[in-house]
Amino acid sequence: MQQSSLHNHSYSPRLLRLYAGYRLFLSSLLLWLVQFEFAPTYLGSDNPSLFSLTAAVYIAVNLASLPVFYLKRWQPSETALFAMLLIDIIAINLMMVASGGLAGSVGYLLMVNVAASATFLRTHLALSMAAIASFFPVSVSLSGFILNGTDESGVVRSGIFGILLFATALIFIFLTKRLTIVQELAKSESLIAARLQHLNDLVINKMLTGIVVFDSDLRIEQLNERASLLLGSIDGQKLLARYDSLKQMPTLINYYRDWKANPHRQLPTYLSPSSDIPLQISFSEIIGDNDLDTIMFVEDARTLSQYAQQLKNRSLGQLTSSIAHEVRNPLGAISHAAQLLNESQLPLQEQQLVDVVLRHSSRVDNLVQDILQLSRQKTPEIEITNIYENCLLSKTHLEESKQFNNPSIEIDSSAKSVCAPFDSSQLQQVLTNLLGNALRHSKLETGKPWAGIEFDYQQDMDLAMLKIYDHGPGVASENRNKIFEPFFTTENQGTGLGLYIARELCEINFATLSYVYRGPTESYFQIVFSDPAKQLPRNAANGKNRSNH
Repeated sequence: MQQSSLHNHSYSPRLLRLYAGYRLFLSSLLLWLVQFEFAPTYLGSDNPSLFSLTAAVYIAVNLASLPVFYLKRWQPSETALFAMLLIDIIAINLMMVASGGLAGSVGYLLMVNVAASATFLRTHLALSMAAIASFFPVSVSLSGFILNGTDESGVVRSGIFGILLFATALIFIFLTKRLTIVQELAKSESLIAARLQHLNDLVINKMLTGIVVFDSDLRIEQLNERASLLLGSIDGQKLLARYDSLKQMPTLINYYRDWKANPHRQLPTYLSPSSDIPLQISFSEIIGDNDLDTIMFVEDARTLSQYAQQLKNRSLGQLTSSIAHEVRNPLGAISHAAQLLNESQLPLQEQQLVDVVLRHSSRVDNLVQDILQLSRQKTPEIEITNIYENCLLSKTHLEESKQFNNPSIEIDSSAKSVCAPFDSSQLQQVLTNLLGNALRHSKLETGKPWAGIEFDYQQDMDLAMLKIYDHGPGVASENRNKIFEPFFTTENQGTGLGLYIARELCEINFATLSYVYRGPTESYFQIVFSDPAKQLPRNAANGKNRSNH
């Protein structure tokens, strides 16, 4: 006989457990009935001893088969199934003979065994079981008719009974095959549905846009990893997860209510309490058969800012190129004339006026240069670059520029392998600007140009961060929201475009530049780099000594 793994079993282990329980219950019931003589005219009427002995052995065999089937995880070999069903048929036939043959009612139990054979065994084996089950009553009736001259009606009854057994086998074989086809179809459809669901989950989880689906009770039904990371932790403890409630983030509830009140209005940028990444939130309704769900899209606003910045740069480039021709030519003439006057022997008062002209001509020229630099920003060639090495290059550039006398720039060396996606040349431009500001403010406050760079990482999203300190007084509270605006400056000689350009460069490289104020003794400029920034070791990130202002 072949093993069960080699033929098509249409039954489930649960069905075999049910049949095993039926066998044990039937054998126990028959033995109990015959022992207490509850049905003496039906059970064991011809030979009570044979009936009792058969029932007792049948119980023992059934009990012995249970642990065997259990060890096989209720999926035994076809040989074991054939043996089990053969024992059932022999036992029922013996008890039928002990109860008067077909004249009793015990023989009808064979139909259950034949039906089980059609369910558990292949077609030819199931028909074999039907033949074996019908052989006993037919052979007993024929032998009685031939040898003892009994009534021929017994032979007819046994023949009809055999036909019923075969009919039962054929019906259950047909039903089993139909059930097998239905099961295979259901299994195939289930596998296809599971695969589609798996692909759907993979696509959603790999999307750069955060997806959150919630019901009318604000209970989250589905969300992807990107949404969890962008929205950050709940109360600084855990990330938002499925089956959580949006009520845990009250600001998002306000955004949702604002959208419900005016679906066509663009919502303002959302800033998660545990993240420095600006987010753009939008909503859309999902209308189902009986319910109404809402899908929330969470996007990194820096990506949108990069596209807007590219469009703005193209428009600004056309404008500033016109300004350059219209302003720099007359400005060059004014500056040249002032230089010629400066070389002449002029009275002191007139010499001072010439100096004013030269100084402001130089300032206007610097302003035009900054505007041209802003408009001519090239599309960043973003690659994974070493942050520490770029800091060293910016430090060298400032030292060689002679803008400051003996500048002191301290760089945290505990994370030399930290890398992040950024255009290397643009990162050096940003660092040079921020370090130059730090050196200048430190010199104004203490008389010594000093700047410090420290590395850290953002715990929620494992993004590398860079912090730039100085010994200056910090930005005044009334100016903190203005320092990144174009042309805003607190210095007489500044153009107000340095921090603005630095922030624009960070945004088109998917990074975030911000000013962090933690009190009179600690404030700094912070750059949060984008994925896939290399995570710093925790002990390195937590063990640094910060410089105070």
